[in-house]
Amino acid sequence: MTDRLVDLSLRAFSDALASDRPVPGGGSAAAYAGTLGAALAAMVGRISAKKNEDAAIAELVSVVENLRADFLRLVDDDSAVFTTVSEAMGMPKTTDEEKAARRERLQAALLAASRVPLEVAKTGRRLLDACERGLETATPATISDLGVGALMAEAAIRGAALNVMINLASIRDAGQVKALSEDLDRTLDGSEEQRKRILDFVESRIAR
Repeated sequence: MTDRLVDLSLRAFSDALASDRPVPGGGSAAAYAGTLGAALAAMVGRISAKKNEDAAIAELVSVVENLRADFLRLVDDDSAVFTTVSEAMGMPKTTDEEKAARRERLQAALLAASRVPLEVAKTGRRLLDACERGLETATPATISDLGVGALMAEAAIRGAALNVMINLASIRDAGQVKALSEDLDRTLDGSEEQRKRILDFVESRIAR
């Protein structure tokens, strides 16, 4: 199997997720949801640019393409940091020295495994911002695609948040837990309302 998840086919990636191995897991899936959302937002922007040569549209496409690249990197980053957690958990713990070494390495791995999904959540929030900006120029035929992009962004945000929280629960450094928790709260604050605004706008433009 390829060393990079992003080089797998869609079927192979889903097979990897469905296996009994812990990696890849929900964190990588959340990042890939964001990748799909950013791709849809880029498509909507490019179709809009065909009808309207506005520099703002071109700039928005550039923004979401950068977000897509970030999400793709994070698909593999999340699995890489969780692998270090698994490796730390497998360290010997017979002697006091072994226990101390295992504990130190595990705590460091858990911190890294919290920071990566936090980055996924922050990237998802930036994608939500981009989707909201794109509403003004999206063509009627692509407005639903932008809505799906926003839903994928929210899936990335909420899915990543769960991964941050489960790792923070095992971190002993109260200061680090507080700082990362507050950073996550700031990222989540208002995201549901923003997604609702986007979907309400999209649905208002769709004839039923």
